[in-house]
Amino acid sequence: MRGAAKNYLPAIVCPLTLLACYFLIRPYAEIGMEDDWSYIKTAYVLAQTGHIVYNGWATAMLGWQLYAGALFVKLCGFSFTAVRFASVIEAMVTAYLLQRTFTLAGLNSWNATLATMTFVFSPVYFSYAFTFMSDVSGVLCVVVCLYLCLRAVQAESERSAMAWIVLAALVNAVGGTARQIAWLGLLVMVPCTLWLLRKSRRVLVAGCISWIVGVVMIAAAMHWFARQPYSISVSWPHSDQASPLSGTMNAEALSILGRTCLRAIGYLALLALPVLLMFAGSFRSWNRRAGAAFAAGVFCFAVPGIALIRAGKLHDWLAPFLSDYMTDSAFEKLSAITVPGSQPAIARGSLGVLLTVAVVVGILSLVALLFAGARGRLAPKPSAATISWRQFWIIAGPFSAATIALLMLIMSSFGFSDRYLLPLLMILLIVLARNYQDRVKAKLPLACALLIAIFGGFSIAATHDAFALHRGYVTAADEIESHGVSATAILGPWELEGWTQIEKAGYINDDRIRIPAGAYMPPAAGSFPKDCEPQSAEFMDVWSVGFLDRTPVIQPVYATFLDRRACGGQVAFPPVMYRTWIAPHTNWIYPVRLPPSFSH
Repeated sequence: MRGAAKNYLPAIVCPLTLLACYFLIRPYAEIGMEDDWSYIKTAYVLAQTGHIVYNGWATAMLGWQLYAGALFVKLCGFSFTAVRFASVIEAMVTAYLLQRTFTLAGLNSWNATLATMTFVFSPVYFSYAFTFMSDVSGVLCVVVCLYLCLRAVQAESERSAMAWIVLAALVNAVGGTARQIAWLGLLVMVPCTLWLLRKSRRVLVAGCISWIVGVVMIAAAMHWFARQPYSISVSWPHSDQASPLSGTMNAEALSILGRTCLRAIGYLALLALPVLLMFAGSFRSWNRRAGAAFAAGVFCFAVPGIALIRAGKLHDWLAPFLSDYMTDSAFEKLSAITVPGSQPAIARGSLGVLLTVAVVVGILSLVALLFAGARGRLAPKPSAATISWRQFWIIAGPFSAATIALLMLIMSSFGFSDRYLLPLLMILLIVLARNYQDRVKAKLPLACALLIAIFGGFSIAATHDAFALHRGYVTAADEIESHGVSATAILGPWELEGWTQIEKAGYINDDRIRIPAGAYMPPAAGSFPKDCEPQSAEFMDVWSVGFLDRTPVIQPVYATFLDRRACGGQVAFPPVMYRTWIAPHTNWIYPVRLPPSFSH
């Protein structure tokens, strides 16, 4: 019993670490973070009425996630913080199951724990773990499906295998209602697992029946979602959000798609860097073939690198790679956001070069090791219960391929976000950690834990600062409203505008709304001061001005800016100070009265 408890202790530590970070960060802000203002409103209405009511923003179905948020509204009363705590619980469950999944995938307890911490403390996942974004629920659904499929393959009895695979199919069918991409678990991962279990007729029959039931549930859910008032179908891309790739797929579009895919690969490698870079420590065991492979790789990276330097475009290919117009990179959004009037990426300049070199060295070290078959001290042989590489790839390979294909479709049609890569990051960490375990040493070195601490420190500080900034926005807006100004007269961050719109009008004004007919109202022609035009805003978040077409109830007279000069306005009330952990530590938000020339 003591030995069994000891085996589960690392898995328990992972979610407890995340909970400790919650109290350290203090993620309290009565304002939306990213898209979650819309989802929180739907959860609040569900708690009040028992019905799911969309508001013209969500393209994700949300599903069971809404019931989790509504539960905390019932228990604690309504607040953004109460609803978001449902996601914190989900993230904690994810951390626990992820460590157990990595163990089932062949990693020893130490390596599974470090791989889990790499995932949890990556800036792209950690930041969303404290919001009510559907990505947290979607990742949990995929992790549960992979865990159950691995349990089915390793089950000691036919009855146990049947139970695990049926559970995997049905749980994923329900879980994917939070975020539809998670249904790839049922559609791809479960059939691949059944292929491995095909020798057992009872398991195969039970699995096929549950798969069919799951597919029917998916079809019914999609049919229901498409018929809901103010739901948004992804088949209707909005003109403001359409990807630069949408439309005719010509040579230029294919070139952009290719460059974005390369950047996505680099970004994934960056997120997995604490594990990836450990392969560089295996150089002592390299033979001549490994050294030659590494040298050839350096040449392959050096030639285009020199060409980019000469063309003055190297900065476009530095870490974090995905901080261009195609994405909302967590490294960029969770960076030095406190510089007055701007939100520049922290990973630029010398830091960007350092991270890029580290990623390249890690990739080339791994390639050299695999290409030459070099080995260090042989790791202990895996136990008989450990899943083989062949079994793992049969389960995870088609799922990864399907995810990549779907993401490429998203890139070419609707734009792209780095958070879509999270399921692939999970698979990548298994591959890296197990290759290190099998080919280099049995345990990842302490240097891996140090890198995780560095990444985690950045994620913790940046997430804290993001919430501090948004609390400042709330204080500034409250200051304006305390003087008798209506919320509809305040131009704030786009999350605040969106909340005001759905509070006053009930839904976001979006041309993709098909039910009810005629809900969308074309925006009236407006004019903006030169430095406030949506395409060239210099001092503020572009969304807060460009979003006005979606929020016609907002008729701005006042605004909350990070720069007192924004939009040619004049500071109307005392500025609001907020403190951050990333320098500069003392920062200000300015309640500004807009000039008469500002109209919408």
